[in-house]
Amino acid sequence: MTLSIVDLSEIRAVATRELVFGAVREALVAHAEGRTQLPPPIAMVFPEVGGDCHVKAGHLTGAPYFGVKVAAGFYRNAERGLPSNSGLILVLDAATGVPAAVLADEGWLTAWRTAAAGALVTHALTPPGVDEVGVLGTGLQARLQVEWLHALRPLTRVRVWGRRPEAVRGLCADLDLDARPATIEEAAGSPCVLTATPATSPLAPASAFAGALHVTGIGTDLPGKGELPPELFAGAALVATDDHAQCLDHGDFGNAVRAGVTGPESDLAVGVVLRDGVTRPGLSIADLTGLGVADAAVASAVFTALAR
Repeated sequence: MTLSIVDLSEIRAVATRELVFGAVREALVAHAEGRTQLPPPIAMVFPEVGGDCHVKAGHLTGAPYFGVKVAAGFYRNAERGLPSNSGLILVLDAATGVPAAVLADEGWLTAWRTAAAGALVTHALTPPGVDEVGVLGTGLQARLQVEWLHALRPLTRVRVWGRRPEAVRGLCADLDLDARPATIEEAAGSPCVLTATPATSPLAPASAFAGALHVTGIGTDLPGKGELPPELFAGAALVATDDHAQCLDHGDFGNAVRAGVTGPESDLAVGVVLRDGVTRPGLSIADLTGLGVADAAVASAVFTALAR
């Protein structure tokens, strides 16, 4: 048996934004309905070089394939002239267990599924008239969150905060929008706030988010990380999590529960929000830790499209 290896150029040819949005939405809804297998993720950290690695897997009931994903994020790679993200996904036949292909995506399918999940829930929970976002973070995922959200709703103003002024200016230049550097109070106080950093402590106090109607946290995906102040959850009317157990274990939601400011059963599944259109007056928060079943769904959709 020859195992096909699909490179990034082949993946890019079929992995349209529409395909990724559709696969991720299907995975999130199926997971909320209990129609998935999602084993606990494996994580490794390399603090001496500012890196981490995730191994995630998943399967949607009835889908022809399941997937096992390895994704690494080494955040000092830019200093070496290397991309921060890398990885691959092994696609296996769900009827036989036989490997079908290796998608050598260099971490891009993980980046796109994260962008899609964030954009879907942010769009669903942010009031329709809001066209201004604040972004805390300056990396690839910060840019993708804005671009993919803009594909779902018009954005007219983006306020960007980051620790490195040159990175802030670079992101503003890369976005084809009215994007400008901002203080952390200006960015966090925007009506819609996106956080996409590897922070290990809250980026700002809860008071900085006073103007926010919705906040989506992307970066807290490992134990020891934390972007959002736990106190922010105390005033939230709705907290949406992509996976209850994962977010309780190592998400910002879990940090808030351990701080005693919210209860361990106070969240709602993102898939329910997307399926039923759930909204509530007041602040909403989405805590996304990244689902292996979403990786598997995207990989399966890509492999199927390649086989046509």
